[in-house]
Parts: sequence; C-alpha cells; structure tokens
Amino acid sequence: MRRQDIELQPGEALFIGVDLHKERWHVTIRTTDVELWSGSIPGRWESFQLLLHRYRQCTVQVVYEAGCFGFWLHDRLIEHGVECLVTPPSLVPQEAGNRVKTDRKDSRKLAHLLAKGLLKRIFVPGKKECCHRQVVRRRRQMIGDRTRVQNRIKAELRFYGMNISEPVGKWTKGFMENLNSIRFEDRFMQESFNHLLEQYRFLAGQIEKQNVLIHELSETELYRERVEILKSVPGIGTIAAMELLLELQDVARFQHADQLAAYVGLTPSQYSSADKIRLGRITKAGKHSVRATLVQVAWQLIRKDQAMREKYERIKTRSGARRAIVAIARTLLLRVRRMWLDSVPYRLAACA
Repeated sequence: MRRQDIELQPGEALFIGVDLHKERWHVTIRTTDVELWSGSIPGRWESFQLLLHRYRQCTVQVVYEAGCFGFWLHDRLIEHGVECLVTPPSLVPQEAGNRVKTDRKDSRKLAHLLAKGLLKRIFVPGKKECCHRQVVRRRRQMIGDRTRVQNRIKAELRFYGMNISEPVGKWTKGFMENLNSIRFEDRFMQESFNHLLEQYRFLAGQIEKQNVLIHELSETELYRERVEILKSVPGIGTIAAMELLLELQDVARFQHADQLAAYVGLTPSQYSSADKIRLGRITKAGKHSVRATLVQVAWQLIRKDQAMREKYERIKTRSGARRAIVAIARTLLLRVRRMWLDSVPYRLAACA
C-alpha cells in the first residue's frame, strides 16, 4: 500500500483506476502528478463508497475495464455523482517489453492513463436497453447450445457407423422422427441417447419461447417504429431487426458512417510504410453478431435489389464472392444508419 499525505484543495481533480475481480478490487487514487493511495479493498460497492467518501470534496473520475462485471458499477457511480469511464481492454496502451502483470500495476496504469487523458471509453447503454439487449444475446446463447447438442448427436451416430441424411439448416420434424426411431441393443446406451434427444427438444422449445419474447419486445413503443423501418429491408425480419437495434443502440453517436463501420469491424485493415499502402481483410473488431446478421441479410438482399446485385457481381469478378458479400454487408450497414437517422424505409434499386 502506498500513501502520499498532501493537502487536497476543494474541487481538485482526482483520478481513480480500479482493477475488478470477484473477491477483491485493487484501487489506485492519484492527482494529475502524484499518486495518493494504492491498495486492495473488498469487491463490494459499500467498500468502494466508503473510500470515495474520503475525497468527497474533490472532483473524482473513475475508470475500469469493460468485461464480465458489466456496467452496474458505472451506473452506481453515476448515481453517486461521480464521473465514470469504462474503457475497452484492447485499446489500453501497453508498455513494450513489460511482461510483469499484477492487479496493482493494472490499477496504477489505469489511473495514470486516465489522468493523462489517454483512455478511450465505450458506449454504455441505459439500464433498460442493457436488459433488453440481453434478450437477443440469450437467444444466441441458446442457439449455440443447441448446435453443440446437434454435433454431439451426429458424433454419436458416426461413432456407431450410422449414417442418416441430415437436412440443410434447421432439423425438420421428419428428421427428428428418424432420430427417435433409432434403436441400440444396449438399454443403457438407448436411454442415454434418448436423453440427448430430449436435450435438443428442450433447447429448441426454449428458442421458440425466446423468439416470442423478442416479438413482444419489438411491439413496445420503444422499438415499434424503428423495427418497421428496418423490416422494409429485404431479408430483415423482426429477430434480425431487434438484434441490430439492441446491439448498435443509438447510431447518432457515430458522427460519420465510417465510424459505425469500424465499430462493427467492417473496415479493411491497413498496413502502411513510407509511400506503400496495403489494405488487408476486414478488422473484425467489435460486434461479431451484428456482422453475422448483416452478411445473412446481404445474401437475401442481392436477390431482391438489382442495384445491390450488380454491385455484388462487380466486386465478385474482381475480388471473389466472400469479399463481395462483405462489401454488400458494409453498404447495407451504412444505409441502415441513414434510414434510422432520417426515419425512412428502404428503397429498392437505389444507387449503389
């Protein structure tokens, strides 16, 4: 623990870096030039609040890294009248060659960088929006769980030399009946396999319930109008519209369209040296789920929008199908931004 006993003036700016963990938090408090205190406290709001109370006469800024602890601490600090910055770990400046990492070092670094104004902040959604976003994320988690169970079923059949023609995409009712008709000689193996099928049916039912929940949410006043605007895009239904709305939140915070594309990870990486400039694949930074949704919609869009189809074919001839569909997804994202800002529906055969 380190302390510096200096007299603080009322309203003096203090910068606090917090390294969060389940049981203990390491906290560093400093002014612009001097570190005042660095130590570990219990990982509870009450303990942190007592620490903040010591410096109630000062203007305090707090920073912690985005991660599994979410935004509840940010919300508590704002309610407490303290400015809070949640910073993305990937954009925290790193010291070249430094291979020593401790909680104390992390909190001291955060406090120092905050004091120097060298940290970027992420967008923190409101409490209601954050809860609603979890609804579409839960659906994606369920789909991932269902896919893992499907892979286990297929691996089980393959292990015992059973080949059953699998349908493309969603498993049909007929295919499930074929799986139910499979019989193993060993009773214990049969019951174990039946449990696996029950697990699949349970997850499929949970996903359907989650779909109903998302449809109900889309009909609330908060989302109804924007969902209808998005559904004017060929290939976007209610689920896709809600995913885009809840993951992107307020697109007006992006002053330029390129900023939104970079946020989603649909901008090309760049390697420049002297007069040489080389553009690589897309960065894939940020929202994987949004990129996946946009690419899926893009395949539908090029079948309905002639202008988009022509653009796809031009890029495909030059760079291949994969890059072409990603380019269409990026164009779609920028159009979606403009649709939201202007509150206008999609128009087919617009200039590409």
